[in-house]
This record gives sequence, structure tokens and C-alpha cells, in this order.
Amino acid sequence: MTCLPRVVEEQTRYALLRLMHERGWESISSRSRLSSSRLAHNPFQEIAVRLLVWGGGLVERGCGGPVKHREAYRGKIFRYHGWGCSEPVDVVYTHEGRGAEVLVDYLPYGEPRPLIVIDLSQLLEHRLDSEYASLRSQVASTLGVLRLFLWDAHMLVTSARPGVAHWLSLVLGRARVAFTDMPTGEALELLGVRRAVLLDPSADEELSARDVLTAEAFIIGGIVDKIPRPGATAALARSVPWAARRRVTLRGSVIGVPNRINSIAEIVLRARYEVCGDVEEAIRRAMSPHDARLRAYVEISRAARGSGRVSWDLYCKLKRWLPLTPNDFVRAARMAHVEVVGDRAACEDEEE
Repeated sequence: MTCLPRVVEEQTRYALLRLMHERGWESISSRSRLSSSRLAHNPFQEIAVRLLVWGGGLVERGCGGPVKHREAYRGKIFRYHGWGCSEPVDVVYTHEGRGAEVLVDYLPYGEPRPLIVIDLSQLLEHRLDSEYASLRSQVASTLGVLRLFLWDAHMLVTSARPGVAHWLSLVLGRARVAFTDMPTGEALELLGVRRAVLLDPSADEELSARDVLTAEAFIIGGIVDKIPRPGATAALARSVPWAARRRVTLRGSVIGVPNRINSIAEIVLRARYEVCGDVEEAIRRAMSPHDARLRAYVEISRAARGSGRVSWDLYCKLKRWLPLTPNDFVRAARMAHVEVVGDRAACEDEEE
């Protein structure tokens, strides 16, 4: 499948680039301090999200600092200038003025696609205060991840009981996320969604590149499992019986695959927009050192069965598909009560 046309069509930053291209603007800066992490990812995306969510405007002919980012689009090179006023720029983002209304006209036509859907139908199944706190944190982090590629209109919270929107707004801050008390299936049908994927670790089929690149909605259960709830996500399928149930796996297993709501959203978004449907590469990019150690622990335990030891050759094999450092490999071996033997230097030479 070709990915670039999909990227150009869907990612929010291209609305800003289309606007700049049409107006003849090739350079932009900001008079407002923006999120440093999102600027590092893509400043055009950050400014587009700022316009759509926080408002503000675009003022022609201003100044900025040194060029921090360049992006090619439709045969031109567009530049983002950092903080300062040492160089002239074509347009400047400010808190004042108008710009959001204009930018909306350059977004893809129709309802936002894809949607990241968080289903809260099992919200009251949680019992611990820490579970509710973690759930709120994960929903807020999901919005942060979404804004790296899309914007708030692509996030939908379903089965939201009265008061839930306010409860979540305390951590979401200014946001334009959609909330509905409707069950997920009804809400998606009302929005005209025909291809939805329910991400379920107990599903029979694995998430594929085709699923990632063609789905109009990805459904994630708003469940925090500090107390195990087997089959909790599977129960959501009754709300969306027509959705494709898929599990996210790395080398055929869910072990070590990040399972926080925001991490699952990050995996599908990175797979769709960064690696052309390569789910395993997207998982590796989203994995934390803890996730990698957990998977390494399982692989080490399997390899050492009956002997109580593994060689550094196993690390050489694992690091080809796990974001694993030598120190984390040793820590995982200790967790498994397994001794690591052999020549570590051979693997380090291979890295060089």
C-alpha cells in the first residue's frame, strides 16, 4: 500500500502547509511559546493544533529566529523559524487575530478520520482510586499522542456518563475532544464509520498493516487492570459487533507490548503515519525499557529452560527486534534467575 497520499490527506499539519502554499508563504515563526516536545516532533503540526484548539491568528510579514525545521511539500521547502527576531518571515502565529476559521477550510473534507475511540462503558468496574487516577492520566496522554499527528476532533470518548467530561477536563486542559453517552457502536454508526477495529488482547486475529491503513476508527477500552479483569475488552465487542477484533502482537505474543491506553493509540498512529503499517516497528518505537525487559525476561526464561544459563548470543539475537540494551538484558536475566555466560564483547563489536 502507498502511504504518502494518506499522510498528506490526514495529518493536521498538511492543512497548514496547504494554506501556506496557497498564500505564497514559505516561512513561519511564533510569538507564543509552544510545546517544546511537540515542536521537536514537527513545528507545523504544533502550530496547526494551536490554531484549531487554542485559537489565535496568522499575521503576515514578521520576524523569527534561526531556521529550526524544513519540510518539503508540493515542490517547495517550507521553513519554521525558532524563537527570536533575527530573520524576516512571511507569517507569524500569534494569540491575537484570526486563523483557526481559515485553517478549518484546509482540513480534509467530511468527518474526521481516523477516530481514536475510548470506550468508558466499564468505568464503574474500577474499584481503586489509583485506577481512576491512572485512567484519567492515560486519557490525557492519549490526547497528547494524538496531537503529534492529528488534532482533538479525531478523539471520541463514548459511554461517557454525566460528569465524566468535567472529570476528564481537569487533566485534559483546553481540548476539543468529543464526548457522548451513546454506546460506541451507535455513535460510530451515527458518524458514518464503516470500518472499525476493536483493539483486544484476547482477539483471535493479529492487527495487520491493512487494518492499520484502512480503518476509520480504532476502539480502545477505557480499562485499567490493576486488578485483573480477564475478557474485559472482549465484552466491549457486544457494543460494536461489526467491528474487527484485533490483538497487537510482537513476534506473535502480546507480552511486552505496551498496554496503556495512550501506548496503544501511539502504536496505531505511528504504524499508520510513520512506518506504513509496520505494526512491529511501531511497537518497538512505543516500547519503554520496562516493556523490553519484560519481553526479554520471557525469551530468556524460555531459552534457559533446564540449564539455568544463557549466552550473550541470545542478546545478539534479541536486540535485532527488541529495543534492548546490554544492561537491560542482564537485568532481565536476573529477574529470571538465569546466569549470562559467554563473550559480551562479541555482541558489542557487532553493534559497532
